Amino acid sequence: MKAQHSKRIKKKVIRRQISTTNSITCGTENPASLGCVFYELEGGEVATVFKCGRWHEGHEGIMHGGMSGAVLDEVMGRANRSYDRLTGGLKVPVVTAEMTVKYLKPIMSGELMTACGRIDRRDGRKRFATGEIVNEAGEIMVSASGVYVSVDIVDTNADWKQAQLGTEPGPDDPEEL
Repeated sequence: MKAQHSKRIKKKVIRRQISTTNSITCGTENPASLGCVFYELEGGEVATVFKCGRWHEGHEGIMHGGMSGAVLDEVMGRANRSYDRLTGGLKVPVVTAEMTVKYLKPIMSGELMTACGRIDRRDGRKRFATGEIVNEAGEIMVSASGVYVSVDIVDTNADWKQAQLGTEPGPDDPEEL
């Protein structure tokens, strides 16, 4: 199969999103976490950079497809926060209602990858998102689309409220992704 290259242009990092403690993608207290840090970019996209380790493999040397799906679910889901900031939207948590993942090339352990997600449109409580994981050469390794639905749990979820704040990017954060 011929490699598909991303047409996406790098964008300026404007906010570092707060990580959670137990997530498999960004869990600060989860030893099996990929250690992703999620960044909001100009225009509303959310991106992260990661390398998978041996504990994230399915077949030896290849990242498990469920892990790459989890990263895409996370960047698309987190893009809702950025989208709400840009549009003055719903400002409530969303959950994944549906997700389709296309595996184009295997992600090899130890290779640097960038994942990016965005909200393409909104229809009432539904948000329609797309995302992809690309290698350093810009080849699309995995792509996904998803439908996210807003849920009204703000009053009982203090962690979600705190996560909305995010932080300014620091000196060790990338300037663009």
